[in-house]
Amino acid sequence: MNKQVSYLNLDVEYFDAISKFNKILNRFTNENGKLTVGQRACYITHYLIYNQIIDEGLNNVLILEDDVDFETNITDIMTDIHRNLPKSWDTLHLGHCYEVKGKLVGNSSFPNKLYEAMFPQCTHAYAISNSGAHKMLQAIDPMNPRGPIDYEISLQTKYKRITSYSVHPQPIIQSKIDNPSDVAVTSNYPFELTNSTMVLLGLLGTYDKQWMRKI
Repeated sequence: MNKQVSYLNLDVEYFDAISKFNKILNRFTNENGKLTVGQRACYITHYLIYNQIIDEGLNNVLILEDDVDFETNITDIMTDIHRNLPKSWDTLHLGHCYEVKGKLVGNSSFPNKLYEAMFPQCTHAYAISNSGAHKMLQAIDPMNPRGPIDYEISLQTKYKRITSYSVHPQPIIQSKIDNPSDVAVTSNYPFELTNSTMVLLGLLGTYDKQWMRKI
């Protein structure tokens, strides 16, 4: 992750994710038993980030997990996305799973275009605004979650309780090579990038396009 951040000249702040072994999880009872311990840890991590966004008065934050891979021209893509992004938004999904295209938004010449979000899942790369953080904190209950945090976001999106957009094709994907997920065994999806930053930097071999294995 550090090499990609340095190469892309990104200004990032590292937030220590809650481990499934962290005792803070004892404060959240998970009474309905719907979540695994890994899903609970992920849920609480995002819950704490939302609180930090509000406490620090941040306008918006791009949340990235540490196993992501970027299109090499991600800066140009993001400049174009922001040009088309409506002023009022709550979440913007740059990486996602199981998402389908909603209504096209704006007029972009890039392959990576902005759409109204439908039911985006996975949390490896999404932005959330201050208003989005407020709305999510009002909607979720870490003591009695309805499902994993991405499911909670998807529900709010589906029922139009938050204003969400997604980018297709996604310019940021997960690279689960030799790094299995603690949250879901199905997190290795057959997505690919046009120009992978990890491949460019020699951090991976070439991709097997079907299974994203290092070969």
